[in-house]
Amino acid sequence: MVPVLIAGLLAMVAAVVIGPKFIETLRARNLGQQIRAEGPAAHVVKQGTPTMGGLLIVGTAVLPFLVLSQYTAEALTVLFITLGCAAIGFTDDYLKLRQGHSLGLPGRWKMVLLGAVTVGAATLLQETQSFTTSIYVPLAGWNIDLGPFFYVFLFLVIAGTVNGANLTDGIDGLAAGTAMIMLLTFLAIAGISWLRSGTPGDRSEAYLDLATLAAALIGGTIGFLWYNAHPAEVFMGDTGSMALGGA
Repeated sequence: MVPVLIAGLLAMVAAVVIGPKFIETLRARNLGQQIRAEGPAAHVVKQGTPTMGGLLIVGTAVLPFLVLSQYTAEALTVLFITLGCAAIGFTDDYLKLRQGHSLGLPGRWKMVLLGAVTVGAATLLQETQSFTTSIYVPLAGWNIDLGPFFYVFLFLVIAGTVNGANLTDGIDGLAAGTAMIMLLTFLAIAGISWLRSGTPGDRSEAYLDLATLAAALIGGTIGFLWYNAHPAEVFMGDTGSMALGGA
C-alpha cells in the first residue's frame, strides 16, 4: 500500500504548491467563470472567478499515478474515462469562455462524446481478464448477465455519474467535497481487496492500481480544495466536475 500513500501525498503537495501560479495564470488569461443569468443572485459575485481548476486536480493526480502504476487494464480503463470526461468538460469550459456566456457545449454533443468515451472504455475492458457482461446485485445474491445491453448500462452509469457530479458543482467546495467521499469509498474497496487477496504479479494487482489512482485523485482534490473553499479563489469548472464524475 506504499504506492497508494505516496501517490496521494505527491498529488496533494503538488496541487498546493502549483495552485497559486496556476490560478495566477488563469486570471492573467481572463479564464473566468460565466454565471447563468437565471441562477441565484448570490452567485453573481462569482462572475469572473478563475475556472478550469479541474486541470489542477487531473494534472497533479495523473503524473504520480503513471509513475507508481503497474499499468493494469482495469486502472487504465478508469484513467481513460477520467481523462475523456475531463476533455469533454474542458471543451465545454472553453466554449463558454470563448462565447462569453454559460451555455457552452450543447447537451446532445456531450451525450455523443460520452458515448464515444463509453465505446473506448468498453474496448479496454474487453482486454481485461476479469471482463464480464454480468452484474452482481449485493444482498440479493443475483448475478445478471446483461449480454449486449451491458454496453447500454455502462453508458448510463458513465453519463449518470458525470452529470450528477456536474450538477453538484455550484457551491464553493461542494463538488470537490462530495467527490472525495466517493473516491475514499473506492479507495477503501480497492485497498481492502488488495490487502485481503492481492498477490504481486497476478491480475489482482488491479486492486492496488485502482487504489493508487483513487489516492492520487483524492490528493489532487484536497490540494484543489485549499483554494476552492469559501470564498473560492478558483472553480473546477466542467473540466473538474466531469473528470471526477467519470472517475
